[in-house]
Amino acid sequence: MLDVLFCANTAYFQHVAVACASIAAHTPGATVHLVTCDQDPEAEAKLRRGAEALSGLSLAIYHVSEAALSSFFVDSYLTRECYLRLLAPDLLPGHVRRILYLDCDVVALGDLRPLAALDLGGSVVGAVPDYPRVPYVVDTRRLGALGIPDDHVYVNSGVLLMDLEAWRREGLTRRFVEFIKARGAQLAFHDQDAINAVLHDRIHLLDCRWNLQSRMYLCGRRFHPIEYEATREARRNPAILHYVGAAKPWKFRARTARKGEYFRYLARTEWRDARPPLTTPWQRAEYAFDRALSRLGIDYLEVLVRLRRAPARLASIALVPLRRLGPGSATVAERR
Repeated sequence: MLDVLFCANTAYFQHVAVACASIAAHTPGATVHLVTCDQDPEAEAKLRRGAEALSGLSLAIYHVSEAALSSFFVDSYLTRECYLRLLAPDLLPGHVRRILYLDCDVVALGDLRPLAALDLGGSVVGAVPDYPRVPYVVDTRRLGALGIPDDHVYVNSGVLLMDLEAWRREGLTRRFVEFIKARGAQLAFHDQDAINAVLHDRIHLLDCRWNLQSRMYLCGRRFHPIEYEATREARRNPAILHYVGAAKPWKFRARTARKGEYFRYLARTEWRDARPPLTTPWQRAEYAFDRALSRLGIDYLEVLVRLRRAPARLASIALVPLRRLGPGSATVAERR
């Protein structure tokens, strides 16, 4: 049995539906719990219709008053809904003792039951490192100000395997509420900072395949040697693909890894015909072209970028023999 948690407002119901379609394809029999502050019967009915059409998937929706989040710090980057995952353990039925929290911008590419059954070794949550490590995010002064030790591996909060029994027993929701109210604008990454601070010694590190963040495909051997080795196998065989950052696959001209996976599961939802706001026939045609190519595993934007870089790269390669000769050496023509 797999229990999955999403926290979202109605603007993200489309992406919850996509994630649900991908889960149903790989893990039949899952129960999805959705926590939201919104009251939109029409959007909920649409989401329920889609869930009913997915084999073996059930959906439960829980409503939270916005007043419960009114004292939490928010900005233009994230909304209050990002904190709902920290309140959810006290909202869900008591018989749900363990749950897999997922951000809405994910697709499942494998069976999630092995993750759900994983031994956390006494930790409260399981999470994947936040790779590649961005200097500002893991700056020791910033983390130290939040009470996070220097040796802590900073994790991404987009996928969390949560031990709800331990969470409830230790009153962690109350601890999080107090921490967030006290720290406010210090939390540059909101709930993620709070999780890393409050639970820094209670986090079990998961293999990167359980939260393959799209930017992990940028981890090259030269500039990110540690992250490259840590993510190499996960990139070949991800179980959960997480579209982190601003380049979401549903946006116009989004350049992000494996966005075709999103469209493959979008086609199985009530939002299959959804489009971003486009103003001209050319934009609509370009978006349709992008979707079609993406489902074939081709990102035309990535192709264009590589083509633009090709002349400079070829020129660099052509100069290599000259560089190897060193200053004062005869050129190839002179040596002939």
